[in-house]
Amino acid sequence: MTEKRVLSDPVNASLDGPHRGFRRTSGRISRYDPDVSVFFGHPRDLTEADYADVARLADRRGIVLLRDRTTPLPAAWRVMETVGLVQYSGEHVLGEPDPAALRLTTDDVGEMTALVERTNPGPFLPRTVELGTYLGLRNASGSLIAMAGERMHPPGWTEISAVCTTPEARGRGLASRLIRAVAHGIRARGEVPFLHTSDDNPARSLYESMGFVHTRTVPLEVIATGSDR
Repeated sequence: MTEKRVLSDPVNASLDGPHRGFRRTSGRISRYDPDVSVFFGHPRDLTEADYADVARLADRRGIVLLRDRTTPLPAAWRVMETVGLVQYSGEHVLGEPDPAALRLTTDDVGEMTALVERTNPGPFLPRTVELGTYLGLRNASGSLIAMAGERMHPPGWTEISAVCTTPEARGRGLASRLIRAVAHGIRARGEVPFLHTSDDNPARSLYESMGFVHTRTVPLEVIATGSDR
């Protein structure tokens, strides 16, 4: 059975494993390349030295994302936003290929980014598409109207992410089709799908109806370190 414990720290599990090539590190802190993903891997009990390493790996604005920390921030740091990050395991989710779903590549990043900006499913950066398989559906005129893909990759698991549909195409089951299609590819590799969403996302009811099971909810904080450069 696939070890579920890696889901308790999926960022570090990914960056120590299949996504090692996307990793940047400083001391005990790791993160994805800034143009790939916004996520940091870190211990919950961050020390003064750890926070210094976090600041070294911050983006140009000095912004970092920390997940489920237990220790106080440095005095000059400020929490800008806190999101309840909900994790679902897809051990019971059935995958199904979709003949209409097209593989999206780096050539499609412009359209993918525009779709994300319209629908706000979560962070999508210029090189996020490199993390795994992304599938999309187009309308009769060829416009991208829905997509879903792969993001974190702890050993034995793959996260389904960037699930989004244009407002005018909603209510037709496109999101569930793409989730099942991405899950099919994950299952074909002998892995198990999982996903994250925010605690206030109405799509939670869709995920639960598809068989995703809640595993944990933790705070995800967007933090200004004051070290913009």
